[in-house]
Amino acid sequence: MTDHIDLTLSSDEESVAEDPQPQRRGRRRDDPQPDLGIDLVDDSTQVTLPIPTLSNNDVMDGGLKPSTTCGTGLWDMWTRNFKSPLMALLDLIDNSVDAALSKQGCCKSDIQGRVQIYRDVYKHERQTYTTGLCIRNNSMEKITPLELALNHLFCSDKLNSAETIGENGVGLKQAAASLSDLTFVLVKNGSNEDLELGIIAKALQNEAGCFLPCFKFNDLKNLHEKMTKEFNQSKYASVAECVAEYGKATSNGIPSLDKGIARLCKHFEDICKFHKNPYVFEVILDKIHDRSSKQAIGEKDKKTTVAEIIKQLQHEVPMRYLHIDEKFKFSVGKKELTFRYWQERLVELTEIEIPVRSKTPWHENFGANTPDQYWLRIFLGFDRFRISEADVEPETGIKKANKQCSLYIYSRKSGRLILRERDCRVRLRLNAGGTEFCQALTVIIDDVDGHLPVNPTKQDVVFSNQSQGGETHEDNLYAMVRAVVTFYYTHHKKKYGGKKSILTSKISQFVDSDLPDGMKSCANCKLTTYKVFFNQTNTNLIRVDRSEEEPGVDTIFRLLPDDKTSEPPGRTTRKRKPSPTKKKSNPKAETECKDTNKKRSKKDGKHENPAGAKSSSKRAVGMPKRYGYDSNDYDQSDSEDDSKSEDSSSKERGYNDKLKRPLDLCLSSEDESEKRYEKKSTKSKRTPKVSPGPKKGKDAHEALENRIDELEIENSTLKARTERLEEDLKAAKRHIRMLEREKAVA
Repeated sequence: MTDHIDLTLSSDEESVAEDPQPQRRGRRRDDPQPDLGIDLVDDSTQVTLPIPTLSNNDVMDGGLKPSTTCGTGLWDMWTRNFKSPLMALLDLIDNSVDAALSKQGCCKSDIQGRVQIYRDVYKHERQTYTTGLCIRNNSMEKITPLELALNHLFCSDKLNSAETIGENGVGLKQAAASLSDLTFVLVKNGSNEDLELGIIAKALQNEAGCFLPCFKFNDLKNLHEKMTKEFNQSKYASVAECVAEYGKATSNGIPSLDKGIARLCKHFEDICKFHKNPYVFEVILDKIHDRSSKQAIGEKDKKTTVAEIIKQLQHEVPMRYLHIDEKFKFSVGKKELTFRYWQERLVELTEIEIPVRSKTPWHENFGANTPDQYWLRIFLGFDRFRISEADVEPETGIKKANKQCSLYIYSRKSGRLILRERDCRVRLRLNAGGTEFCQALTVIIDDVDGHLPVNPTKQDVVFSNQSQGGETHEDNLYAMVRAVVTFYYTHHKKKYGGKKSILTSKISQFVDSDLPDGMKSCANCKLTTYKVFFNQTNTNLIRVDRSEEEPGVDTIFRLLPDDKTSEPPGRTTRKRKPSPTKKKSNPKAETECKDTNKKRSKKDGKHENPAGAKSSSKRAVGMPKRYGYDSNDYDQSDSEDDSKSEDSSSKERGYNDKLKRPLDLCLSSEDESEKRYEKKSTKSKRTPKVSPGPKKGKDAHEALENRIDELEIENSTLKARTERLEEDLKAAKRHIRMLEREKAVA
């Protein structure tokens, strides 16, 4: 663990700070003090810079030297970790949400969780100036002291916590550094007599160390006087400059320490009155800027920047959190947010739970419960707004991917969005050709227990951070998700005869549908659920064998099957297209054709079925391995009878001689195949049992799909065996020709 960083230097260590070499960034100690409007008290016993971080219990004997952390280098690293200012703001909001939610993921009964994001304004002479952005929240528990939160780098009390999203101890510092050059952190920790102030400023950093000062105050009434006395000391001259810069307020104004202290005191008064909560936390981002664009210079630019950020947060925050309760009070600007983003968008919003292994490959002991297995919740649905968007941008004419299957991964108790992929067909190994899975299908992975490893900035899932089996964990996760997505998409496509165009039109009908009152959040919704049972195919894939549907009352938009277009159970029959020109009927020619067909059928008896034989549709022989399947649900005797009746009926129809004989020849020798067919022929001579007939509906169709997969594998093995035999034949011919030449020479 990183040792505590003191804010002062002893007299023996002043030589480290008094380096004659010039510093690249930050104020030099020899520079004259600015005029802040208050006389500074001379105090030469202590200086500004902190002691460097030590290791090995601070032992410096035996040649050990302190490991100095460069403040300017650390600041530059913090400003480059986020992809966008939005991600940095969300990192700060994560801390607020984690504190305002209880450990069980819902608010306490007596205190409501609250997060408030608002503009930081300064009123002067009947004018209001926007200077930055503030994020304020209450906490259900006592807040970590700022001395530990700021000065202990890369150390966090949230480490290895499945409930909170932060765990690295740098989120507050690096997010503040990425958004502003001057940030104030205010804490009320129990009462008005326990107040803390922390400062995260670029001007305080230098090559000798990272300086993040914090101060404690025990009286709100005399807070202005105590701050003035504290910052008036020479050892806090650089801190006074930061507070005076906050008092500048306007771009043309003059830095004022008195105005800066007055503004901070006003914020302390507000957090002490914040809905009578004992624990309150606030972050003040002064002169917030977007590093990807021009920084705000004038008052209008700063006001516009803050207004754009608030508008963006109002749109993005409801989608970024999945499990925030409707009792939770979250306001951005003047708008109260509701976290029902997906409930309002997704048609046939469904919940399915899947088992995932974190270390053991899924195909080892398929169906068995392993110690590293956990259950993961998946939400699926069709986005009714995304499916109606244009495929081409009107201004540029460039095609954009907006209807493909999209993937969203949420993590921890609050349901924070970690990963978003607009087209996940390649990741999930789905069919990415044509318009397959292009009906705005949305897949949401809800890692509520925190099993998936995330990077420090919460912008991606990093399986390489896992100590063991990271790649295996990733393969297991996406293999199970692929099976569920394929089942869900095929299930709803079958409602309309397997026609994707009809499915698209049905989803598009909900674009203008009204929403009911009193919608619940995902945390309290009772959605449609499917209890699925998996099996392992011969192609080494996971497939849903069967499912049990339980409709949910909170699934608002439902896709009802159409009787005319719904697909019948079993094998589908395709209707032939009518010919463009109708032929004139000739009754004499038709009667002559019927007579000739009857004569041919009498001569050739092979076209007639033997008496007593009943035709039955083919089904898969042998049941594959099943996952989550109860042995009592499947009768083995029925399967044996079905397989025997299939062998007898197919033998009578001549299927064994045409299909199975070449496959057996490629897998075994001629003697083994003859013995096998002798046994089959003896079985066929017995009186066949009456087959109960194929199962109707979904089971027969899935069995047929399994049989098709088996035949494809057998066909590929047959081709490979044929190629090898052809190569052996060519080699034998070459050997014969070589022997003939040697014989002719001799």
